[in-house]
Amino acid sequence: MKEEQKNSNNGLSTSKACVQCGRCSAGCPVAFETEHTPRNIIRLIQLGLLQEACESPFLWVCATCYTCTVRCPRGVKIAEEMLALRRLGFKKGWIMPGEKLVFHNNFLNMIKKKKKINELSLGLAVGLRTFPSLHPVEDAVLLLKLLKRGKLK
Repeated sequence: MKEEQKNSNNGLSTSKACVQCGRCSAGCPVAFETEHTPRNIIRLIQLGLLQEACESPFLWVCATCYTCTVRCPRGVKIAEEMLALRRLGFKKGWIMPGEKLVFHNNFLNMIKKKKKINELSLGLAVGLRTFPSLHPVEDAVLLLKLLKRGKLK
């Protein structure tokens, strides 16, 4: 049986149903990218550490692929929690604009202006704003491979 307590102030459901089994994190394709995993974020929510949860880089790495949600044996809607934390963080001012949000901001601006995404333009805009990147040579090689295969339009 699901036990969820709805917090009307921020749209988050602090789920008491989560038993920290780790299936969400084990199935997450991007969990290796940051120190936090979906399980850690849910635990922070349960403990009431919303600011710490909102400041986690994992929120911006999360692909919202819903693998975590599907794998959860207790029915916790983990991917939706990540989206709610993004909104809450912006609303409260806990998420500061910066390098972590370069992709996100460029993506949203492109949607607002052109109503569609051009992958090459988006990649170049993000690349130029984060220059020098951590892996400039690898990024350039990847760009050339993608162009050669017709993956970028």
